[in-house]
Amino acid sequence: MSTIKTNLYIFYIIILAAVVGSGELFAAETKTFQITAKKYEFIPAVINVNQGDKVVLQVTATDREHGFGIKELNIDRVLPKGQTVTIEFIANKKGEFTISCTKLCGWGHFGMKAKLIVS
Repeated sequence: MSTIKTNLYIFYIIILAAVVGSGELFAAETKTFQITAKKYEFIPAVINVNQGDKVVLQVTATDREHGFGIKELNIDRVLPKGQTVTIEFIANKKGEFTISCTKLCGWGHFGMKAKLIVS
């Protein structure tokens, strides 16, 4: 095999490895969810995504300031009343993750939970 052909093969292998390694060749879906946070609940209460998906959560607190936390994913955001907060991440780990209110919001605060399921 000639040196030129060998160099071309090496070049193609490097390019293929870079594309596959970046995830661009098998890009996952972007999944967007509208979430409402209000007196002791998140609506919807369950969010289902696939591993590798880009997740976009548009969260609005309707009654007062709340928090939005997913401990395992290092997400902790304040949700000012009446404002939509956008939270984006890649669902890298499979499992069930608890979403909780991270801002003390009243008597039902500790029960204000939802679930993120990554399949």
